[in-house]
This record gives sequence, C-alpha cells and structure tokens, in this order.
Amino acid sequence: MNFPGKLTMNLSVFVLLCSIAGISYGASTLSERKKQIKNQERVIADNEKNETIEIGDDARLSDYIKAGLMNNPGLKAAFYKWKASFAKISQAFSLPDPQFTYTKYIEGVETRVGPQERAYSINQKFPLLDKLWIRRSKAFRASEESFYNLNKQRLEQINKITDAYYEYAYLSKAILLMNENIKLLKIFESVAQTKYRTGLAPNHDLLKVQVELGKLENDLLSLEDSRLPLVSRLNALLNLPMDNLLPWPDETLEGAVLGQKYEEINGLYDELTKHNPELLSLTENIEENRDSLKLAKREYFPDLSVGVTKIETADALNPGAVDSGKDPVMVMVSFNLPLWFGRLNAGVRESRASLKAAEELLVNKQNELLTRLNYVHYKIRDALRQSNLYKDALLPKATQTLNATQFGYQGGKEDFLSLIDAQRVLFNFQLAYYRQNANFYQRIAELKSLLGEFPVDPGETE
Repeated sequence: MNFPGKLTMNLSVFVLLCSIAGISYGASTLSERKKQIKNQERVIADNEKNETIEIGDDARLSDYIKAGLMNNPGLKAAFYKWKASFAKISQAFSLPDPQFTYTKYIEGVETRVGPQERAYSINQKFPLLDKLWIRRSKAFRASEESFYNLNKQRLEQINKITDAYYEYAYLSKAILLMNENIKLLKIFESVAQTKYRTGLAPNHDLLKVQVELGKLENDLLSLEDSRLPLVSRLNALLNLPMDNLLPWPDETLEGAVLGQKYEEINGLYDELTKHNPELLSLTENIEENRDSLKLAKREYFPDLSVGVTKIETADALNPGAVDSGKDPVMVMVSFNLPLWFGRLNAGVRESRASLKAAEELLVNKQNELLTRLNYVHYKIRDALRQSNLYKDALLPKATQTLNATQFGYQGGKEDFLSLIDAQRVLFNFQLAYYRQNANFYQRIAELKSLLGEFPVDPGETE
C-alpha cells in the first residue's frame, strides 16, 4: 500500500513543526524540571536501599530535617503527584491517534478498470489555530502548580520538625532545671530539719519545704511523661518506628539573635508575595484557568481532518482496457462544524467564572498569609524581647536575690518563706527564659516557611 510521497512528506513536516514549536516553549524550565525529577527519583531509590535512618546522640536539627525530608511518605506522595502532572505535558501536546480503516467489499464494485475488492484509508485530525500550544501551556501550568504544592509541603514539613525539635529541646531543659531545683530544695529541707531539731526554726518551715518539694517532684513526673507523646510526634514526622526513643537534643537554647533581614516587617511583604510557594501555586492556577478560557474560545473554530484512501482494484474483464487494474487513490479533507453555540457559550462562561474564582482565591490567600506574617513577626519580636529581659535583667537579679536570701537565712536575718519564694522565682524565670528562646526558634522556622526559604542550616536565624 503506497501513499503518495508528497502528501506523506507534508504531513510529517506539519507534525515536526508542531513538535519544534512545542519544545521551544519553556524549554529551559522543562529541562530544569526534568533534571529535578530525575535527581529526586535517584535520592528516593538510594534511600529505599539504605536501612532506617537512626538519630544519634550528637544529631542536630539539620539531621532531623534531612531525615524528615527523605523519609516522610506525604512528601513522596506529593512528589509522585508532581511527576504524574509533569508527564501530562507531552500528552497534551500530542496529536490524536490517526484512524485506519479497512474495507472489504463483499461483492466487488465493477468499474471500467476492473472490480474494486478492498479499500484502505487513514485519517489524521489536526486541531486548528493554536489549540495544541494552549493545551501544552495549560498542562505545564498544572504541573507547576503541583511543583509549588510540593515545595509548600516541604516547607511545612521543615516547620513541623523544627517546632517539635525545639519543643523537645525545651522539655530537656525543663527536666534538667527541675532536677537541679529538687536537689536544691532537698538541701533546704536538710537545713530546715537541722534547725527544727535544735529548736532554731519552727515546724512549718520544714512542712513548707516538703510541700514545695512534693509539688516539684509531681511536676517532674508530668514532664517526664510528656516525653513519649513528643517523641512519637517526631517519629511520625521522620517516619520512624513509634517505639523509637530519640535522644535528648544537643541544644543550649541560648543566644537568640534576630538577623537584620527579618527586623523590619515591611521588607518581608514583598518577599512573601514573590516566594511563598502557596501563592506561586495559586498564580499558576490562574494561568491554567486563563488557558482553559482560551481553549473554550477556540472551540468556535473547526478542526481539520486529512485522510488518504486507496482502493485495490482487480484486472478488468476486458484485458485491453486502458488502466486495467489501476488502484485509485483519494485525498479527503473534512471539518467539524461548531454549530451548537449554546454549549460553546456555556463553556466560555464556565471558564470565565473559574478564572475569576482563581483570582479571588489568590487575593484571599495573600491576605491570610500577610496577616499571619504580621502575627508571626510579632511573636518573634516578643519572644526575643522577653528572652533579653530575662537574660540581662531578671535572671541576674533573681540569682542575686536567692544568694542574699540564702545567706540571710543562714544568719537568721531572713525567714524560710522568703528563701523558698526566692528559689521559686529564680526557677520560674529560668523556665520562662528557655521557653521564650524555644518560642523564638519555632517562630523563626514558621517565618522562613512563609517566605519560602530553604536554609542550608535550618537552625540559622540570620
């Protein structure tokens, strides 16, 4: 079955031109995304070959984040969703499959050149105008939307791990401080017992310290019991077994410093609107809906179908007939007729409404995130202010007060109640200091998540 070479060549050239035009659109971005997908697949394959990641005693926040980004099944699901969406780009730019038809005549159709026995035909539909380009653009926008959603989930994962990590670090500090204060109260108890036996102090001093000691021991048990659910939270984020007991973080919770970049809120508004992955995803969604509107308008124009038919003809009954047995070849061109304007108009209205909804959704989300940015920035400044207040003023004064009260009690110039109160104040200030530092680092992580930042050192705040 030999079709005319000229027609076949013209169809091939048309398809080739379509392909070249498609590759040139966003070629650099497409190439970059392909490399990112391959690299991520390689990382996932390497991780699946390795054994379960263990968090050692010297593990830092960056180790927790690395394990969480590699192991979390939710992030893997988001990656494969992006990969599936990316694969739709080439599908959207592809022509529909050509249609081949074989016809066998039950009774041959007699013609002058002979009876026609069978026919072969092939048809190809070509969308007119720029439909293929718009479909490809629409698929690319959908893929970018999935890409930014993946980045959003990565940042949320970093934020969650950081939040749980510093909560775990604070718990470690709180338990350590509690044990130190229990030891100090036991010394006070010993002093009170000695003075009570010698008649130098009343019985209620001893009872007071024992009550305070019992309260701290009860609080210590509560803190120790809270370790398991907090560890379970971290294990879930890292995709580790629930019974895996993570070591205490090696964090001092000291030195909270706000980088110059984050000092002024006004400079962060543009940063958020330009780099927040959720806003970028919604922006791509708007472009996708614009392409949908373009496609809906293109439905008013017909599509072209081109076909070739060859009919096999047997020899004529008259052997001397001119062109006996010659196979006729026919070229067919057809158009669909977009006449049902009610359906077409409804499609345009639908696309316009969807585009408007996507635009309003972006504005609404931007307002939400900017409001959240203001609140997070306030919490950062508030935590830093309180941390500096405790470090520079309250803690030194509380320490001096306790030392002076303890010295005065030993000399008989201070009562035991003042000593207990001084100890309690210092202990509460110490807890509050580390609480504010933990809050500071947690809110810094949330701020970076809002700004779309992937820091090399997640614990870095400058």
